[in-house]
Amino acid sequence: MLLSLTTVFYANRESLTKAEFAGINENTFLATLTAKVTTIFEENVTPISNSRIIVINSLGEIIGTELTNSDGEAKIPISVNKDPRFLMKNMGEVTVIAVAKGYNEHINFSVLINEFSDNTGSVSIPLWEIDPNRRNEPQFIHGSFHRFTVFEMLDYYAKKIGLMRQNIKEDSILPAPWGPELVHSE
Repeated sequence: MLLSLTTVFYANRESLTKAEFAGINENTFLATLTAKVTTIFEENVTPISNSRIIVINSLGEIIGTELTNSDGEAKIPISVNKDPRFLMKNMGEVTVIAVAKGYNEHINFSVLINEFSDNTGSVSIPLWEIDPNRRNEPQFIHGSFHRFTVFEMLDYYAKKIGLMRQNIKEDSILPAPWGPELVHSE
């Protein structure tokens, strides 16, 4: 079992840290998540660079965080828990949070990983610009949650990785949305 897991791991990544190796077991598999962050409700959809992507597994653990590149894209290697609902394949599900300067936060509660047995997953994330004439709250999909439940969850993970709130000069936008910068820079 160890040999096959190591082989799969090296097929997806170039190096293996002790912490990453320790996270691999028969209930997990390795994959690469591609997240694409763009603007929404504009004539021309524009990629958003330097968006912070946070990936959370089914146990509530942060398993990856990355900034998007100039194309609004981030590729994040992750170790995913197998979903026992889908015994016929190594498939799992993660939650993805995206934050970017000048935009409201976005959460997708159900991003499938390895659905097509290719050790990948992908998610497209549209962000709304902050607008003083609109309720500035996180957008979320694939969850029937009350918005206050979503706020609490977002605040928990933002604080856990050390995000800073955006510096918004508009008094009507309180609290300010979370931004991509970390309190302690990477």
